[in-house]
Amino acid sequence: MKLTKKEQLEITAKDLFWKHGFKKVTIDEICKKANVSRKTYYTFYENKSALVIYIYKKAVDEAYGIYEGVVESDMSFSEKLEKIFNYKLEFTKNISMEFISDFYNPDAGELTTLFNDTVERSMKFMRNFLNIAQKNGDINKDLSLDYILFMMQKAIDFCGTPELMVMFPDVNVLTRQVTQSIIYGIMPVKNSSKV
Repeated sequence: MKLTKKEQLEITAKDLFWKHGFKKVTIDEICKKANVSRKTYYTFYENKSALVIYIYKKAVDEAYGIYEGVVESDMSFSEKLEKIFNYKLEFTKNISMEFISDFYNPDAGELTTLFNDTVERSMKFMRNFLNIAQKNGDINKDLSLDYILFMMQKAIDFCGTPELMVMFPDVNVLTRQVTQSIIYGIMPVKNSSKV
């Protein structure tokens, strides 16, 4: 099946953005690699930010579709948690540190707002998921959900710090470390070699 010009732009841009970050990638570079003219580009997107927003929102919405399917399944809480975080690792597999850094750049404007909205959506999703798990006795009833979510939020905030980013070779390893520290603390990971 032949791709449309719009699809060619989106696939090419996603690959370039994930690899180099969206700040460094130019519209000319996207057009050249996609074999699409600038004029055609501007028939679909008014600027680069519009394309970044479209691609990012699409990826996030696809992820939430998967997450919601997992949560609604009849798996155990630990299986659901493992599936969600393994998908998160799969999602971040091709994302570069440059891409993540771009969202934390003060000049990113509406893209930073979009990223923050996504984090807020994620926190609401996790609150609901953990609330149900806590009511079912799947997680420690003595732990405050506000505290757990605060720690998750702080972990996300730390991911944008240059000091933390240089500790890891890529976003996938960073995501794995942050996830393991939130879920297991410093205790050894039991029953899973994936998270």
